[in-house]
Amino acid sequence: MKLIGLRLCEHDSNVSYYDGETVRYFKSERIYDEKHHGYSNLHSWKKDFKDIFGDDPEDADEIAIVIDPWVHNLPTDNEEFFPAIKYPAVSNNCWRVNHHWAHALSTFKENCLHVVIDGFGDENNSWTVFRNNEVIYRGYCVTEGSLGCEMIKAGKLLNIKAQCDLDIAGKLMGLQSYGTYMKEYAKILPKTMHDIRRIFEQSRYKAFERDMFGILGQAPLNWIRTVHDHMGDVLVNFFSEYAYHTNDVITYTGGCAQNVIWNTKLKEKFPNLVIPAHCADEGLSLGALEFLRRKYDLDFTIQYHQQDIAAESKPSDMTLAKVAHALKQGKIVGWYQGHGEIGPRALGNRSILMNPYIDDAKKKINRIKNREGYRPFGASILEGYQRHIFDTDITNPHMLYVGKTAAPGLESITHVDGTCRYQTVTQENESYYKLLELLEFPVLLNTSMNVNGKPIMSKPENFPKGLDMVVVGNDISVL
Repeated sequence: MKLIGLRLCEHDSNVSYYDGETVRYFKSERIYDEKHHGYSNLHSWKKDFKDIFGDDPEDADEIAIVIDPWVHNLPTDNEEFFPAIKYPAVSNNCWRVNHHWAHALSTFKENCLHVVIDGFGDENNSWTVFRNNEVIYRGYCVTEGSLGCEMIKAGKLLNIKAQCDLDIAGKLMGLQSYGTYMKEYAKILPKTMHDIRRIFEQSRYKAFERDMFGILGQAPLNWIRTVHDHMGDVLVNFFSEYAYHTNDVITYTGGCAQNVIWNTKLKEKFPNLVIPAHCADEGLSLGALEFLRRKYDLDFTIQYHQQDIAAESKPSDMTLAKVAHALKQGKIVGWYQGHGEIGPRALGNRSILMNPYIDDAKKKINRIKNREGYRPFGASILEGYQRHIFDTDITNPHMLYVGKTAAPGLESITHVDGTCRYQTVTQENESYYKLLELLEFPVLLNTSMNVNGKPIMSKPENFPKGLDMVVVGNDISVL
């Protein structure tokens, strides 16, 4: 049996394919080198499917699709929740899967609590809570507001620039750390998800403008820091409403699940919280595919990588030793191994690496990536060592949580609030693990192999300018 999962259209299009043996995946932005690329219609994905997978999509037994209804004039207001309905616009064997249900399915977990929070999905709902595959609560943009949309609005108020509005919330997460939490102001803020608009109320923001001077004016930064911290507490309370116990397995998806600061608050309260690397819309085709897997009671596993151009070899022990030596000397290394990761963050396959103990490491990397100075960098560390570097023991393979930096000399990976978004590396990523083992310091500054405004690289060419060394598989190029 051959099955296809699709996320169309407008932005972040992605395709998943089960060919009867394995599951393969691609996100269209990696093909077109256009961040947040979306297919313009319901059929233009087919050519890429043929080119990448070598099969004809018309031969698929069934297709499941998640689409943006407003693009195709589909009803969105007051529509009853539908898990999936027939959708012949693509083919006679196609199902349209509800946006939030696809998010929940993409966790591949059953019989537990699923929480989905984003900008909005089908029927203009901004969050949905599922238990044991049944809807138990839904929030709507028009009545309760949208956390994702309010974050974007707040970023625009603070004059954050981005090629796409979808990137504003992530930048705001970094910028808000420069403000000061104002306890007295937090006391007057609403305490539930039902009042998101009032939490981010613009008129309240205006009250802070008296001493505002540009993007780094302290008053608006204090406002957003307070609002942001308070929202983390609101989310913890929201999850607590629906969890039976703090040890329950809870999955969390949607664009808002990319906020590592809120995630950390949730993880501390709910230690069995599950957030996949593909928690935003890049995971929707996998959720659509999971709908079909359950429909036919099939048994297959997901490979968490892109179907892009992989390095043809693995680095030898000699190559790893040379790279480790270069890193110890303070060289900036482009690291291109295997297939690229699924999700928005480099996890040791499409990474720019540097020794985090170099004093001006952050400045050097920012120049290469043309990135704003207020944004934090992540780090990779051997699993088990996080407790020696950070004040946490949370296993964090997808960089979805933060820890306070406890070791000295790591200013380049430590944000202004004292935290670091770290990744714990296991032997599953064999070459990257071995590289970290060779270092006297089992931690590296790790950022994605791209420049500002561009997606992560998917071809071993056109590396960012300013790197000292590029490693593609076993091949080293000294620049």
